[in-house]
Amino acid sequence: MIQRWHILGAGSIGCLWACNLVSMGYPVTLLLRNPAKLDIFNSTGAITLAEKRYSVSAELTDTSTEIDQLLITTKSTDTITALQSIKERLSKNVKVIVLQNGLGSQQWVKDQLPDAEIAWASTTDGVWTKTPFNLVHAGKGITRIGSPITRYAWVAALEKGFLKVEQDDDIAATLWRKLAINCAINPLTAVYQCKNGELINNPDYLATMVAICKEVELVAESEGIELFDGPLIEQACHVAELTAENYSSMMQDIQHQRITEISHITGYLCERAKQHGLHTPTNNTYLRKIKKLHENIKTSAY
Repeated sequence: MIQRWHILGAGSIGCLWACNLVSMGYPVTLLLRNPAKLDIFNSTGAITLAEKRYSVSAELTDTSTEIDQLLITTKSTDTITALQSIKERLSKNVKVIVLQNGLGSQQWVKDQLPDAEIAWASTTDGVWTKTPFNLVHAGKGITRIGSPITRYAWVAALEKGFLKVEQDDDIAATLWRKLAINCAINPLTAVYQCKNGELINNPDYLATMVAICKEVELVAESEGIELFDGPLIEQACHVAELTAENYSSMMQDIQHQRITEISHITGYLCERAKQHGLHTPTNNTYLRKIKKLHENIKTSAY
């Protein structure tokens, strides 16, 4: 019997994955906390992607049905509240994928569910919401999924959808590489409210990027992580150039008065630096700047 996937976090990535799972023949249910959002979904009755409708169901998190397969795509800042809202519904050996930005939340989920089969994931897919539950797949990338402990056979089955999916035997390093790029780009774009490309065209911004990257490399080395073949700043500039006209998610969060994921990106880096006795003054400065911008912002809802 094909088991149902429940998706916790019905944002752009969560809904894109809902469509991908439906394309593989899985029944899919979105878990919604807000009754108003459930009403909006019920008025559409499906997720639309590239003019095609994908039939999924939706329910509130406090529904009693058991969950056997769970994809977590909430913002990392919402992980604790979101998972606690459904924890009693999870089967003992539930299969879980944590697909989020930053680091820290993955390990927290693993600690909370010691009997679960948990995989971590990282994606370079770009998607945005045109209207509620109506998506635009703006950039096709790769989703890498893996466990830091073992290989799960069920992960291989997820390679058969329309999204490009690869199993990753070193998912922790993959997540660290994405964290490193996010540390270099996102806080600066959020503070200066600029497009990614402006970071490499403005000498002051670029100098700050260089300082951030040097600190990130020191922490990664202490963690035993090899980031890239060349210097991080080269990779960060390459990404900024490729996405020159894009606004980072952190910049958009600040613009729309939403709490960012800074605590799981730069905050995680600074915490690991502290554990290793390293100083990261530039990253700490921008962590404080973003947290200052958080004042008077309501906590985001998953």
